[in-house]
Amino acid sequence: MHLNRWLTALVLIPLIILIILKGGRLGVVLTLLAINGLAQWEFLGFYQQTADPARKVKVITLGFLLVLSFCMAARPQGEAVPLLVLVVCLFALFLFYLMSYGHIEELAWNLAINTLGLLYIPFLLGHFIWLRYLPQGEWWILWLLAVVCSGDTGAYYTGRTFGRRKFYPQVSPGKTWAGTFGGLAANLAAGVLVGRWLLPAEKTFSLGLVALILGCIGLLGDLFESMLKRQAQVKDASSLLPGHGGVLDRLDSLLFTAPALVYARLFLLNM
Repeated sequence: MHLNRWLTALVLIPLIILIILKGGRLGVVLTLLAINGLAQWEFLGFYQQTADPARKVKVITLGFLLVLSFCMAARPQGEAVPLLVLVVCLFALFLFYLMSYGHIEELAWNLAINTLGLLYIPFLLGHFIWLRYLPQGEWWILWLLAVVCSGDTGAYYTGRTFGRRKFYPQVSPGKTWAGTFGGLAANLAAGVLVGRWLLPAEKTFSLGLVALILGCIGLLGDLFESMLKRQAQVKDASSLLPGHGGVLDRLDSLLFTAPALVYARLFLLNM
């Protein structure tokens, strides 16, 4: 498992860096659309394993529109566009289920799952596009990935080595307090060290503070996905990424930290 984990990382990390630095905004947008489609499919599979695939495709199509709406977010007066598209997508989803009344078993449950799927994945994931469109966006994305991935790795190996007391066993039995603090320490170290290299104009204190905040928010995102999987009684979102699980398993922390970093830049760092 460890070998598969590192081999997958060795393939994905250079590819992701290449897309971010050389793919331009279009490359990032197309990559996020593909990631969104895979993640939404995994999420819907948690609770709708026997559902009509065409119904899943309709919801994923709405997710694509929601992700694309963030291309306008960084423009003057464009911040409201994703909210407008979100409302339109929700109305479209509500209309579909209204017209399907009597034809879909457990209609309210299905509607709730699909609504959560729109809010949880494409709406949060779209903030990566907003982040990319902000000044020095590509470097901030690389910094965010370094902070989150370092925290995940630090938590994993610290927890395996020193972990005894469980952190939240009802939701994530594998997490320990030692792993949690090890992950936050790795978040802080990566935030400062990588930040000094990628973002030399930023203050060290600001980078460290934001990295710690992102570490805490990323932990919340990790626990949230663990809660969803535990409710659905699945171990991994899929087996698409050997040693890592599915796409959603790699996105869990990033879905929460990307919006947090966007708003930290806009309101805390004022840029």
